[in-house]
Amino acid sequence: MRLVCTQENLKKGLAITSRVSNGSTTLPVLNNILLKTEQSGLKLSSTNLEMGVNTWVRCKVEEEGGISVPAKTISDLVNNLPNDNITLIVEDNHLLIETNNYKTKIKGLGPDEFPLIPQVDQQNSVEIDGKDLKNSIYQTVFAAAYSESQPEISGVLFAFDDAKLKLVATDRYRLAEKEISVKGSVQKNIIVPNKTIQELAKILTNTDTQTISVYFTQNQVMFKTEDTELTSRLIDGQYPEYKAIVPTNFNTEIDLSVEDLGSAMRTAGIFTQTGNNVTLEFSEPEHLEISASSGDIGESKVNVSSSVKGDAGKIIFNHRYILDCLASVGTKNVTFRIVNENAPAVLVSKDLPGYVYLVMPIKI
Repeated sequence: MRLVCTQENLKKGLAITSRVSNGSTTLPVLNNILLKTEQSGLKLSSTNLEMGVNTWVRCKVEEEGGISVPAKTISDLVNNLPNDNITLIVEDNHLLIETNNYKTKIKGLGPDEFPLIPQVDQQNSVEIDGKDLKNSIYQTVFAAAYSESQPEISGVLFAFDDAKLKLVATDRYRLAEKEISVKGSVQKNIIVPNKTIQELAKILTNTDTQTISVYFTQNQVMFKTEDTELTSRLIDGQYPEYKAIVPTNFNTEIDLSVEDLGSAMRTAGIFTQTGNNVTLEFSEPEHLEISASSGDIGESKVNVSSSVKGDAGKIIFNHRYILDCLASVGTKNVTFRIVNENAPAVLVSKDLPGYVYLVMPIKI
């Protein structure tokens, strides 16, 4: 193999693939990135056997070939090189990396020793606006669980319903749901692992691709941008039937700004004990007090500017659950919809259609 590419393009491709390499001690080749010429360019691949990524780098190929080398070594090296053309040469299972002033040699393995990344049948597919998908991921994934005993909620549900897609995440204490439009007509539910979703979000953050193609089978999914493919196993299991617990009738609605609510929650959080409990006390027309106390620290009471409609009352939440939602919605205002102190409450925003955040109250 012999090719020439820019440091900038190679650095970008390595940043995408190196994150998937998992530091395996039982199978060292999983610590590697495969570099292989393909389609008049350079394909970079990495896998941890649960998830795999291919990304293509523009370059001038002078001789075909391939090699796999340690991900950390080549990433650290390329990140340290000047922004100039880089020549890559394979000789005797070594990768030579040369610029005008640098000459390095990395020991590698033949391309045949690198695990295959499965190809996903492209028969079942939809197209999604890249910005919509990225925002929907950030607005939901934080609510997912990390539980080996409950793998079905350790991921994000993709519920395809004709031209609509709902992303849903829950840890059974809170639930986030966002509905967006897709191109295609599919009736299918799949559960995508958290690590895959987080990797997809990073890829979408660093790409200009406007449309994402999604292909899936019974066991696998592939997300494809213009120059990157992310393939993953799906979580096997039945996602909880959550719709019945989402209230549709409420006794109180509180309109307020994200900034004011967030500031009050962070202030109260300083005075919470181990349970992170904060109390919301409210009444018409504009009374909302957020408070917390600790015998070891003291207490805090904050009056928050708001508009309250409906019954007066009091309800207790884990303040971190509220802050997680506020950090992700990307709007200036939200509405609290409350049934009573024992029922789940809902956070929505008129500026974010299709979004629902449900949080369970703390009962004392």
